[in-house]
Amino acid sequence: MATSLQLFIAQVSATEPSGALSRAIELLQRGGPVMWPILLCSIMGVTVAFERLFAFWRYNSANLYFRQSIGELIEIIKSGEFERALQCSAEIDSPFARIIHEALQNRATGFSETLQAVSQRELNKLRRGFSVLDTVITVAPLLGILGTVTGIIGTFNMLNAAGLSNPTAATAGIGEALITTAAGLIVAIVCLFPFNYLTSQLIRCTTELEQTIHNFEVAFNTGNLTPEPQPPQ
Repeated sequence: MATSLQLFIAQVSATEPSGALSRAIELLQRGGPVMWPILLCSIMGVTVAFERLFAFWRYNSANLYFRQSIGELIEIIKSGEFERALQCSAEIDSPFARIIHEALQNRATGFSETLQAVSQRELNKLRRGFSVLDTVITVAPLLGILGTVTGIIGTFNMLNAAGLSNPTAATAGIGEALITTAAGLIVAIVCLFPFNYLTSQLIRCTTELEQTIHNFEVAFNTGNLTPEPQPPQ
């Protein structure tokens, strides 16, 4: 496996003698085998961060129209016109609309319970990938330290075998070992900013969803006191 990786790196280096790619490959080689799991962490972290940013953008965009018409739908529910509210919510492609639609469908057996269950389902969709980002932020610096420790151990083993005849090689080995620490910290820092932003967005969405659910529960309780108008015969 190691021979195949070295052969692949040699081929890429031969085709790209200069540029950012060759420098990155050189750093991977100098950092040692621990650089590969750090690279994997960086790919996972960046991929999840972009995917979650797009998911939150899509969530907020889908709810934009519903936020504008939410007052009208609440008034319809307050008036006891549940069938009309059910039809209106079905026509809107929005997480909020899906929540109220399912709750209205199950209003005879448990309106509030359905609101809570479906809202948690929507929030769980937004939470996907958070554990991956959290793990990358925690593991990447630890992998960097591990690479540095193993590199320093290798340097001391070299000194024990060759003596102090070439101290420059020892300092160069220690410098190369520190590459993994720098790489692990960079990966953690890059993933930390989107993780904190996404966490704040999740808190905001949770608060907004709780307020919306409360408004719908109040409107539904008010609408239950008003007989639903019957269609003309």
